[in-house]
Amino acid sequence: MLEFNLFLIDNWYLSVPLFISILLWFRSETGRGGNRVDCAQLTKLVNKQSAALLDVRPKKEFEAGSIAGAVNIPFDELDFRHDELLKLQDKPIILFCSMGRNAALSGEKLQSHGYKDTYILKGGISTWQQEGLPLVQT
Repeated sequence: MLEFNLFLIDNWYLSVPLFISILLWFRSETGRGGNRVDCAQLTKLVNKQSAALLDVRPKKEFEAGSIAGAVNIPFDELDFRHDELLKLQDKPIILFCSMGRNAALSGEKLQSHGYKDTYILKGGISTWQQEGLPLVQT
């Protein structure tokens, strides 16, 4: 570890840009697709602001269990089916998938189609399940 620290110090002109690049990349990734919310914040948004829930997992996963009231539009079909959400354009939309990656990409797609108020469930449906919250089968 000492050798690594000495290398960073000796090569500060390479280390500083590397750390700045990592910080900028991390910042851009955490804001991708919308603000992140946890399970408690999701429940609050649904109850107080009538937020819509959008499950972007494949149909088989959705049918196995999802959050009550969620609409399923798989990530692969979002470009073609985003118009199904037009009536929800003025409401917050909370997106989730299995782990959160596709939800963030879906949030970017929706934002490019004019949806401004998008949120991403941190950790996706797996976090919901880990907290012992219920799923409904369709």
